[in-house]
Amino acid sequence: MLSHMRAYSSLFGHIMGSHPAICGYYEMHMGYYSWRSFVRQKLLYFRDEQPKAKFRYMFDKILHNDHAISTEMLDHPRSQVIFALRPPGKTIPSILRLYENVDPSHEFNDARYATDYYIGRLNTLERMAQSMRSGFFYMDAQALVSDSQDTLAALTQWLDLTPALSPDYDIQKKTSQERVGDTSERLGSGQITTSIADDTKTVAISHGLVEEAELVYTRVRQTMINACEHGQYTA
Repeated sequence: MLSHMRAYSSLFGHIMGSHPAICGYYEMHMGYYSWRSFVRQKLLYFRDEQPKAKFRYMFDKILHNDHAISTEMLDHPRSQVIFALRPPGKTIPSILRLYENVDPSHEFNDARYATDYYIGRLNTLERMAQSMRSGFFYMDAQALVSDSQDTLAALTQWLDLTPALSPDYDIQKKTSQERVGDTSERLGSGQITTSIADDTKTVAISHGLVEEAELVYTRVRQTMINACEHGQYTA
C-alpha cells in the first residue's frame, strides 16, 4: 500500500493481514530497491510473526518519502500496488491531533510542517504512479469506511482472493503499538466502525493551508484515476 499518514492505512493493513492468504499488517519502515528487498521483508516479518499455511501475499504499507521504492519493484511481476489518498481537510487535522497526543514536541504539531509533508508525499505518489507500466489499484481512503462492502469486493476481485476480504479483522500482536501504525484504541473493535472515521475533532487549521493542499490532492487524485487499472471512489 502506497499512501500517506492518516489514510486509514492501519485499518487497511489489519483487514489485509487477517486474510488467510496474506501475511503482514503493519508498517515495516523499509524501502524496496530490488528482489532482495522481498527477501528482507520476509526475514524481518517472520522474525516476530508466524507464516500462514498457504499465504500468497506479503503486505506492507509505505507512507513516507524516506522509504523509497524503485521503478523496477513497482513494476515487478510479483508486486501488487495499491494507492490510497485522503483529502487534506481530514488528513492534516488528523496528523496534528495524533502528534499532539503522542509527541507534543514533534514537528508534526506544526500545521505548516504537516501540510508540507502531505503535499510532498502526494507529489511523490503521483510520480510513482506515472512511472508505472503495469496496472495498479487506486482507492479513495474514505471508501474503505464509507463504502466498505463494495471496496473490499473490488479488492478481493483484483487480488483474486478466496475467501473474500471481510470488514471484520483480527487483533494482532502489534496492534496499536508505536512505530507500526495507529496507536489509538480505535483498532480494538475488530471491525470497521464509524468511530474509526472520527479522528479530526477539536483541531482546526487555516483555510489557506487546506486550500493549498486541496489543489495538489485534486490533481494527484485525478492522475491516479486516469492511470489505474481498477479503482474505488467516494461520491
